[in-house]
Amino acid sequence: MAVTPLVDLHRQLEARFTQILPDHVVVNHYGDPVAEHQAVASGVGLIDRYYRTKLKVAGGDAIPFLNGQVTNDVAKLEVGRGTYAVAVDRKGRVLGDPFVYRFPDSLLVDVEPTATEAMVASWNHHIIADDVRLDDLTGDMNTVSLVGPRSRDALAAACDAELPEMEPLQFVGVQIAGQQGVCARSDFAGIESYDLFLWTQALIPVWTKLMKLPKKVRPTPFGDAALTTLMVEGGQPRFGRDLTDRNLPQEAGIEERAISYAKGCYIGQEVICRVHNFGHVTRSLTGLLVGGEGLPAPNEKILADGAEVGWITQAVDSPTLGRPIALGYVKRDWLAPGTQLQARSRKGREWPLEVTSLPFGAG
Repeated sequence: MAVTPLVDLHRQLEARFTQILPDHVVVNHYGDPVAEHQAVASGVGLIDRYYRTKLKVAGGDAIPFLNGQVTNDVAKLEVGRGTYAVAVDRKGRVLGDPFVYRFPDSLLVDVEPTATEAMVASWNHHIIADDVRLDDLTGDMNTVSLVGPRSRDALAAACDAELPEMEPLQFVGVQIAGQQGVCARSDFAGIESYDLFLWTQALIPVWTKLMKLPKKVRPTPFGDAALTTLMVEGGQPRFGRDLTDRNLPQEAGIEERAISYAKGCYIGQEVICRVHNFGHVTRSLTGLLVGGEGLPAPNEKILADGAEVGWITQAVDSPTLGRPIALGYVKRDWLAPGTQLQARSRKGREWPLEVTSLPFGAG
């Protein structure tokens, strides 16, 4: 069972833990996930994402090889820059949605652990005569993230030297509490977000420094519960929940930021480009306002006049809207905002649904 090296510090903060995978335990919340959500949305929060898989891709063929495995253009990356991409199989189905960062002599791949096994198996299968090495840094390199509109203020206050301006998907070396690390602006949560990639020995000093910042820039620690509500409200699909091997990437609304139609060949390109050039997907991820009591569970059916037209991926109580909301895949004929649908459980319980645009509250 994988547990964060920061577990004792989390316990001092009275953290409640949850199991997000069979072998990963994370902080769920520190007592009030709604307050954590609101603190992040209006200011800055700090979250331990130690579980993210880190792969170093090195060798003389690293760049052309990885460019042939993902949907975005890795070959055009300059040192110090990254990209968000999708790894797909030959049928265009999603294996994972990694962030890829270019270093002078290698690439760093940062991805959800639920994606690791299938994605790495596919990549290893396609390494034939290529000069490519995949080194798993997970467990040695960990992630803590600052999230929210004031996240840069907290990061700048913590750094031992002046922090340069950073555009989305840019990264720089930083020193915090005398510890060296890498800071990448990923905006992964749909709002300004900075990921600190740290060797294990740096975790406690860096976390402690951040938690001892002056009150006006001190981040609020938050857990997976608040991260989930933030990402659902923002319409940000999370791999393993809203984005799985059931999906084509275009269905999840990530086409613009995750797919290059101008790059060279890659696994699954034929299917991805066929959808782009000759038609459109038959279903899409959309927002849903939920009525009734309680919440529908993931994978519950979505119905229109009794006919199945999709399924729920996640449902949460929205701290911002003060009501239940959900994400789900719905067939294109029922995607117009205001469309009335129903969710039905396996036991026949139903919830009224109303289709709405993403992100929630934007309109």
